[in-house]
Amino acid sequence: MPMRIASRTGLLAGYFSSERDFPIPLTQVIGKGVLQKTCSQVGPAYVESIVDRGSLEEVRLRGIVDPLFWPKEIDHWELHKSCTDCLYPAHWHHYEVPETTVERGENVVDCGAAEGIFALSVLRRAARVAVFEPWRGFRESLRATFGDRARVREQALGSRPHLARLSGSSLYGTVSETDGEPIEVTTLDRFRQEFGPVNFIKADVEGAEHDLLEGARETLLADKPKLAMTCYHIGNDWQYMLQLARSVVPAYRYRVKGLSYNGSRVRPVMLHLWV
Repeated sequence: MPMRIASRTGLLAGYFSSERDFPIPLTQVIGKGVLQKTCSQVGPAYVESIVDRGSLEEVRLRGIVDPLFWPKEIDHWELHKSCTDCLYPAHWHHYEVPETTVERGENVVDCGAAEGIFALSVLRRAARVAVFEPWRGFRESLRATFGDRARVREQALGSRPHLARLSGSSLYGTVSETDGEPIEVTTLDRFRQEFGPVNFIKADVEGAEHDLLEGARETLLADKPKLAMTCYHIGNDWQYMLQLARSVVPAYRYRVKGLSYNGSRVRPVMLHLWV
């Protein structure tokens, strides 16, 4: 979440940086960045109830029919953060904008699903949903949330199938070749062979967005899916991501949204692509 990546005054530093290579009005930086409500103010409004279910908590969310199951060991601050990111349209991290909205009957792949709130929010609109989350801490809760209504994969997505490692903390793990717990990496192109056409890709994979796109070239060419991808992590280059997608599908239109100042570099928060 950008508010944890940079201080609010840091957003102003990012706006005035000579390295900023994308347009954003100063009024938006102030209104939706510096003065934006925090997830502790926004998130709780989406949580209607929490019921103890043993090792999990059953969470009822405003506007979503089906329950979410949440691991007890993870603080509710993270739940409120995820609600803000996925459900609050005014937030820069929000995945659905008019150009990239999940329409009824579409096939959706949620890459870096974490607890699964985004996938759950579109489950009843979509024809089929796939959920990719390599961190084992969400294994039980994702199975409880989705059952057989979505394909849940405990894998990361990258440029090639291989074994790697997941380092970092629970909701912010990054794929590494050397440190962390062992995980399996696959590609969207390989997964598409069993899943079928993909209409919408949501991706928040903590800096591995470039690799994910490299491993999705056949999917982009065949299906021209809408994409809503984070591009604020260290290592992300939104222009490279755009060029890569357009090298496969030149007709892709785009817009970037938001501003972050992470690792002393200014980046947008989201890249939205559609044909």
